[in-house]
Amino acid sequence: MSNLQTKILTDTWITATWSEYLQVIENLDSEKAKCYYHSQKYRIEMSPLGNKHGRDHVVIMLTINLFSIFKGIDFNGIDNSTYRKVGLKDAQPDAS
Repeated sequence: MSNLQTKILTDTWITATWSEYLQVIENLDSEKAKCYYHSQKYRIEMSPLGNKHGRDHVVIMLTINLFSIFKGIDFNGIDNSTYRKVGLKDAQPDAS
């Protein structure tokens, strides 16, 4: 018996239903994956984790935070969250 596994396409938009999308992301083996669903299409991106990505991420977040503080702008910064509108949209930005 063979243990063949289907390679999941990444970094491209794939047409699928919401149910198919949920099935794919529930079976992902990687915690590094960022998943998106919009307009009957999904996309899986493998995050470029590492020192350079982490450093860039912190610099951008710090810059936005400092700008907001100096300008007196209220903000609610969130790191690594999932935003989901069931059956319609799903996104996992690095920061928002």
